[in-house]
Amino acid sequence: MPSPSLSIVTPSYNQLGFLKACIASIEIQAYPEVEHLVLDGGSQDGTAQFLEDHPDRVTWWRSHPDRGQSHALNEGFSRATGDWIGWQNSDDFYFPGAFWILAHCVEQHPEVGVVVGDAAIADEYGVMKHLIGVSPVPPRIWLHGYWPYNQAVFIRRDVLEKAGPIDESLHIHMDTDLLARIALLEPRVAYINHPLGAFRKYAGTKTESAEQIGRIRLEREILEARYGRKLWPLPGFDWQRHRITHHAWTFRTWGFSALIGRLGQRISRRMVEHIAIR
Repeated sequence: MPSPSLSIVTPSYNQLGFLKACIASIEIQAYPEVEHLVLDGGSQDGTAQFLEDHPDRVTWWRSHPDRGQSHALNEGFSRATGDWIGWQNSDDFYFPGAFWILAHCVEQHPEVGVVVGDAAIADEYGVMKHLIGVSPVPPRIWLHGYWPYNQAVFIRRDVLEKAGPIDESLHIHMDTDLLARIALLEPRVAYINHPLGAFRKYAGTKTESAEQIGRIRLEREILEARYGRKLWPLPGFDWQRHRITHHAWTFRTWGFSALIGRLGQRISRRMVEHIAIR
């Protein structure tokens, strides 16, 4: 069967070093039906010059001041022509084979509207810290705090169009809001028990910046009011109960071997950080 066409949208701003790695992670897929759209907010770090000097590295790009990440994403989604659409920030990346896993899944299950895989947490150097295992729950349960990571999510075009554009008033949790609207459409979701993308977590990112703590809290309050419920588990007992339920869904869906495999992956990732010199 022909491979489904795929569009990857990448917003970027002053992240040329990371952007190069993101672009490379798409190129090494060697996938025949992919377009990559880069929307740069007028970076001053040489991004535009790099993209101009390497016209074959991405399908389309622009570099000029915009209204921020959410605005760039909406522009990218509106320009995307693929049957399936992925969103990968410039400082994140895909794992080899991710697009082929998507294609195989869609071939086997053409009724699905969203494909979700595991995501890895990486540092600024791309070193894997641990895996975030996807919770194989019905999409409406995402609103109970089981949010996929956009780094490992692919959305069929018609589902994305029905969910509507990114809320440009949000600067931190625009992904949560989009996923919530998709969840309420109740599309068929295919879960892949395999890492598809990586999210870099390091000092200086919006989600790790002390300056953004107030903004994060405000946007969470806005979204919880919008959807009429708590969207994230609280620290302490609520969080522990959330994790136990997550493992229960994994066991119920894929069995004991998958649960042990995930725990083993987390342990092995931590063991990599230890060094022994004989």
